[in-house]
Amino acid sequence: MSLCPSRLPPKRALVVLFAAFAIHFSLGTIYTYGNLSPYITSYIRNQSSPHNLRIGTTSLVYASAVVSQGVSMFLGGWLDRKIGPRLTTMAGGLVMSGGVMLSYFAIKLSFWMFTFTYGVMFGLGLGVCYIGPLACAVRWLPKWKGFASGFVVSGFGLGAVLFTYMQTLYINPHNQPLSDSGYFEHPDVLSKVPSSFLLFGGVYMAMQVLGSLLLTNPPTTTPESDPHEINEDAPQGRTNMDDITASVNSETPLWGTHLTAIEESTTSFLSWTQDRVTGLSPWQMLRTFGFYHLWILFFLLATAVFTIATKYKLFGQVFIKDDHFLAAVGSVSAIFNSAGRILWGVFADRFTYKVGLVCLTAVMATFVLTFYATVIVGKVMFTVWVCVLFFCVGGIFSLFPTAAARSFGSKYFGTNYGILFTANSLSTAVSAVISIYLFDYLDWFGYFFLVSGFCLLAFVTALLYRHRRYLPFLYQQERE
Repeated sequence: MSLCPSRLPPKRALVVLFAAFAIHFSLGTIYTYGNLSPYITSYIRNQSSPHNLRIGTTSLVYASAVVSQGVSMFLGGWLDRKIGPRLTTMAGGLVMSGGVMLSYFAIKLSFWMFTFTYGVMFGLGLGVCYIGPLACAVRWLPKWKGFASGFVVSGFGLGAVLFTYMQTLYINPHNQPLSDSGYFEHPDVLSKVPSSFLLFGGVYMAMQVLGSLLLTNPPTTTPESDPHEINEDAPQGRTNMDDITASVNSETPLWGTHLTAIEESTTSFLSWTQDRVTGLSPWQMLRTFGFYHLWILFFLLATAVFTIATKYKLFGQVFIKDDHFLAAVGSVSAIFNSAGRILWGVFADRFTYKVGLVCLTAVMATFVLTFYATVIVGKVMFTVWVCVLFFCVGGIFSLFPTAAARSFGSKYFGTNYGILFTANSLSTAVSAVISIYLFDYLDWFGYFFLVSGFCLLAFVTALLYRHRRYLPFLYQQERE
């Protein structure tokens, strides 16, 4: 079996796919925050307030952005169904890019005003803007769910490739080192920080507006789910209809109720599926055990995402004094972030997303646990470890959309994935609290050891997860 279907998608689907990629390319600049954080902290300590701001505290900006993203993704999914992906994406993009541009003024006032514009506004717009392009691409390519979601969100990872190094070249073109206090104090560096938000915010807005104009849903006659589509989670040649038939004949309990309680024949159920678009509503999804299993798994893995996204440069500055080198590592690692979103998605199409999650959690636990050893070995090991970890970060945001689409269907995909994404938001908030209040006691080695423990728990959770399609559940609920 090949990794991709033999037939190419229609041209219009390709236009939507690349437009969604471009939009996510701009959204992915959230991953440049780890590169910006030292500049932001240094500027506020010298030019704004509070003057005693610490590096650990500035992680609240990233945390507030992710939490706001989780809150607004549910709204983005709802708007996508009501007004379509074009207007939804444009509205979210204007809020996000507007927040970045307003940061030019906010950072001069205080850290908390900056947190609102570059954190809350950025995250709210990002959440609304995130779902529309992704859901639109999945609708156009129902048989390529893993590839479609992986390709679109690869743009999210790839955005930092360009913008991380551009930010450093603009703010610190002469590679000024940190002062003895551990912060940038050179006036040429500090003076460029506020204007960088106007410059890059304008670029983000242009990409989002132009990309959103190319988004459109497929014709209403196009089915979102084919009952005879090959089931990627079953042996070769098996179809979704085979799974449905097997489910009806099964004695396996589903949410406490045996399917043998359904009195109608298999033929009646199969006829019912022809008149429905496969997919659970958000309320029906919340009544399945599989949703909570995936939510816990997402929560555990998101602790590592927070650590890598916000701490890689700060940790590197402990033993690497070259700011341009660290920016280059951030750019290169973003390529791996992007590649991970595509390759883990293709891997899920070929071997199922559960196998992908098991492999990903094992790799992530190992590399987070050994990350501190890069202090001893040096730049080469640091670069390799950061790239591998970002490769896994990309995989997380490819495998979970795939899992949501395959487990709960594509009809309510945007809203359902938005609900699942709240795990990432809550985990980021918890991780920020740990970073602020426990980091001084744990130091770098203890901090990485704690995060690797979360990854190990995620590995066990992934092993215990059982994939299940919930059409029989939907059928039974409608009959009741």
